[in-house]
Amino acid sequence: LELKLIADIGLVGFPNAGKSSLLAAMSKAQPAIAPYPFTTLHPLIGTLKYNDGFRALVADVPGLIGGAADGRGRGHDFLRHLERTKALLYIVDSAGVDGRNPLTDMEILVDEIESYGDGDMLERPVLVVANKLDLIKDADAQDEILYAISQAATSKGLKFDGKVHGISAGVTGE
Repeated sequence: LELKLIADIGLVGFPNAGKSSLLAAMSKAQPAIAPYPFTTLHPLIGTLKYNDGFRALVADVPGLIGGAADGRGRGHDFLRHLERTKALLYIVDSAGVDGRNPLTDMEILVDEIESYGDGDMLERPVLVVANKLDLIKDADAQDEILYAISQAATSKGLKFDGKVHGISAGVTGE
């Protein structure tokens, strides 16, 4: 027996991008959070509660890596969880804290989602979030990275409004 739907929104990102920090900041969920990759080993569900009574379930899924759709790591397991959500929230580390490139990460994440199964997850509603924006001190540099992430997502065929939401889910919670 397998659940058909586990959450309204699935968090898509590399390890240590801030998925668990975001879930903790916007719900009462208490995921394990640490400054190293692969802290999340199993999906965790948090509930967003709005003032008007509306609720949305958000799934924090372990981080994806390049080759996940081909079964690298436990990629198929993690992608299977995302497949059981209604919408996807892509989250990238805008500051490249672990030496990662947020533009390359965005492109790889979209490729993995597109390559998994029949590629239908690419048709789902999407939000794109650039986390750790507080670590980029220059306002112009922040604007430039948000624009560049938007362009990377659009060039890979991601269907969204083009707006990348800059946040700081961990330290400042902005």
